[in-house]
Amino acid sequence: MRWLVGGTLAAAVVAVLGVVLLDSGSGGHHGPETGVPVGDTTANVTRRTLSESSTVSGTLGYGTTLELYDRLGGTFTWLPSVGAVIGRGGTLWRIDDLPVVLMYGSVPAYRTLEQGVSDGPDVSELNENLIDLGFDPYGAITDDESFGEATVAAIKRWQRAEGLTETGEVELGRVVFAPGARRVTAVKVALGQDPPGADATTPDKGRSSPPGKRKSAKRKPAKRAPAKEKPAKDEPAKEDPAKDSPSGESGAGAGEVVLTTTSTQQIVQLKVKPEQQQLARLGESVTVQLPSGGEAPGHVIEVGTVASESSSAANEPKGSSGESGESTIPVTIALDRHVAHLDEAPVSVELVKGIRRNVLTVPATALIATTGGSYAVEALAQDHRVTVPVTPGMFAGGYVQVEGAGLREGMTVIESQ
Repeated sequence: MRWLVGGTLAAAVVAVLGVVLLDSGSGGHHGPETGVPVGDTTANVTRRTLSESSTVSGTLGYGTTLELYDRLGGTFTWLPSVGAVIGRGGTLWRIDDLPVVLMYGSVPAYRTLEQGVSDGPDVSELNENLIDLGFDPYGAITDDESFGEATVAAIKRWQRAEGLTETGEVELGRVVFAPGARRVTAVKVALGQDPPGADATTPDKGRSSPPGKRKSAKRKPAKRAPAKEKPAKDEPAKEDPAKDSPSGESGAGAGEVVLTTTSTQQIVQLKVKPEQQQLARLGESVTVQLPSGGEAPGHVIEVGTVASESSSAANEPKGSSGESGESTIPVTIALDRHVAHLDEAPVSVELVKGIRRNVLTVPATALIATTGGSYAVEALAQDHRVTVPVTPGMFAGGYVQVEGAGLREGMTVIESQ
C-alpha cells in the first residue's frame, strides 16, 4: 500500500508542476514576479517602415477633351458609337461612304497636302504616320519634313487600302490629326446629315465611285467671318496658311463638330487644400481607392499653382457663416493600369505626407511621458523594469518611431492597456 500512495503523490506533483510551467509560458498574463504589471502586455522593439498619409476625395475619368471637326462636303454614312476607342489609322466617321481617318499629331490639318507644298509640321506628321502604319515598306521616306515622291507613293498605298482614289495627295478633311488615340464621348451629328457648307458643287475628291443622291438637310447659314484688320504700316502681315495650298484651303473654312472625344488615359481629378499642396509632388506614386473596394496604382502628373474658390463656397452670399472663401488647388493623377467600366466615379487617393524606412519602432501605447516634456519606454531587463529615455519621431499605423541610447532591436517593452 505504501508504494501505491507514494506513486499517487508523485503523479500529483508532476501534474501541478506541468500546470505551473504551462501558465508561465503564456504571454497574456503577467505578475509582479515578471516585472510586468497585471493587465499590461509586452511587445518587442522592431524595425519597420512607417508611412504617414492623408486621404483626399476625387473623381475618376478620362483626360484631354478634344472636339473633332468635319472639313469635307457630303453626307454622313457611318458614325462611331459612344465609348468607342479609335487609334492611329482608324476611321473616325464616313462621308459618302468614304473614311475620315485619324492620324497622330499635335498640329491640326489646315491645307491639302500634295507634292509641291512647303515643308511644315503637318507634312512631318503625315510622313511619320504613313511610316508607322506600314505604308513606306522600303524606307524610302528619308526626310520626313518634305513632301516628295516617296510620300506620294506611300499615300497611294494608304489610299488603296482605304478604298480611296489613288491621287497621291490628301485633301483637307480626309485626315484628322489628334495627339493619340481618342475615346468617343459624344456624337454631335446624325446619319444622313450634310455638314454645313456642303452643296452640290462641292468637289468629290478621293471618290472611288460616284455617290448616289444625297439627302438635303436644312441647316443654319454659316456665320460670316469678321473682316481681317489691315496691319499697320510698320507691322508685318500675318502668315496666311492658305498661301501654301494650291487650292487656297485653310483652317478658317466652315466646319462642324462631329465627335467629342477624350484621351484613353484614365485620370483622377483632385481638389486639395492649399496646405495639402506639398503632399502632391510631380511623379509621386499614389494609391487610388476604387468604389469596389479595390486599389489601383497611379502617379501625379500635374499640380496646379493657382488656388480657386470652390463652387459651393462661391455660391454662398458674402458674410455667410458657411465655408465660403475655401480655396482648392487642382491635382491630376494618371492611373498606371486601366480600370474597366468606371467613368466619373468617386474615388479617394492616399497622398503620402512622409515616410521613414527601416527605423526602430514600438507600439504607440508603449510610449510614456516623463517630467520636463520628455518621453521614455519601460523595458524588461532580467524580469525587472527599467526606464529607457527615447525621442519619438513619426506616428503611423499605431506605431511610433523611437531613438535612444539604451534602445536596441528585439528589446521587450511594456504596453499599457
